[in-house]
Amino acid sequence: MKGRPLSTPEPDQGFAEFFRTCLPVVTRTLTALTGDTRVVEDVAQDALLIARHRWDDIHAYDKPEAWVLKVAIRLMRRWQQRHQHETPLVTVPDVAEQVHEVEALHAALRELSPRHRETVALHHLLGYSVSEIASVLLVSESTVRTHLTRGRAELRRILGGSDE
Repeated sequence: MKGRPLSTPEPDQGFAEFFRTCLPVVTRTLTALTGDTRVVEDVAQDALLIARHRWDDIHAYDKPEAWVLKVAIRLMRRWQQRHQHETPLVTVPDVAEQVHEVEALHAALRELSPRHRETVALHHLLGYSVSEIASVLLVSESTVRTHLTRGRAELRRILGGSDE
């Protein structure tokens, strides 16, 4: 009898699980980086659709979600470039203190330059190492360290903390 052995999962099953775990990570990351919730889910799903088409290669990567994040960040940049003159939607703030603090952090992140914002978010919000960030953003590790140092200093200034 030809076909797959019964113990081997179908490729779509592996991707379905990957999709379920990766979509929230990509969505949170893009939201933190941009604050533009209008398209974050669409961009995240588009990045995952691209990943689905390349799943045979991507599933073997050490961190396939890093590949998806790289694609999602690029897609988001393209969308922002095309729509940079549009006015973002206003969101109703939540009164809970924790939500307020997270929003303050996200707002401060959005004030950083794109590279500082990306490196700080990937490192501090998602726990990526310097080498992983360098791989995602296609820059050297020393560039990542420079962006992290400058981004953190700028965040402290924006949030009213000391530079120490």
